[in-house]
Amino acid sequence: MRIDKFLANKAIGSRKEVHQLIKQGLVSVNGVICQRKDMSIDLEKDRITLDGQVINNQQTYYIKLNKPAGYVTALEDSLHPTVMDLLPPAYKKMGLKPVGRLDKDTEGLLLLTTDGQWGHRVIHGRKDCQKKYYFTYEGQLASDAKEQLAKGLVLRDGTQCKPAKIEWIARAKALGGKGYIWIEEGKYHQVKRMIAALGGHVTYLKRISIDEIGLNGIEELGQYKELTEDEYRLFSL
Repeated sequence: MRIDKFLANKAIGSRKEVHQLIKQGLVSVNGVICQRKDMSIDLEKDRITLDGQVINNQQTYYIKLNKPAGYVTALEDSLHPTVMDLLPPAYKKMGLKPVGRLDKDTEGLLLLTTDGQWGHRVIHGRKDCQKKYYFTYEGQLASDAKEQLAKGLVLRDGTQCKPAKIEWIARAKALGGKGYIWIEEGKYHQVKRMIAALGGHVTYLKRISIDEIGLNGIEELGQYKELTEDEYRLFSL
């Protein structure tokens, strides 16, 4: 990779600004001042510094984010803030992208990565990958809601869902309640549509976990961190 592209990807500055830093002699490779903006570097071996500070050579990222409501799951949006606005600019420049999506008003766990194949495996690679959500709702759900979900709920538009599981924390007849729901899919507005098909209306929704990846370490909304080795390996080859 060219040294100027590497530094620009790390959000050190624009290509023009990076060229100025190189011209000023502030960039070094393995202790030797870089003389050319198009110098080729080996990210596996070379040590790059800027004004004496080592620049992390990492190129592949696996991130988990506790998404707040009000942010759309997109790289850019002309009307609303995006989840990328919650992260350092370098992540976007390195090609970090959301894995799947959460609705604008839904909170909770969102995975992002620069590894497209890994992201594909999260969405499509595991038939038994459980996604756990916490939700509150208004209305009265069908008395046989658990049974309908367990055998595979049919939504109001005729869409067939895979078997799912629900567990109530509190449930008041005709008033609503709160609970957890586990699904294996990611259809459009799926949890909201499932609760609607059962007679209720979701008033709050938060994704708690994807398989064994949870919100530990990012309990506060807007927090993010890199996945641990164990979390990454859940969806590695």
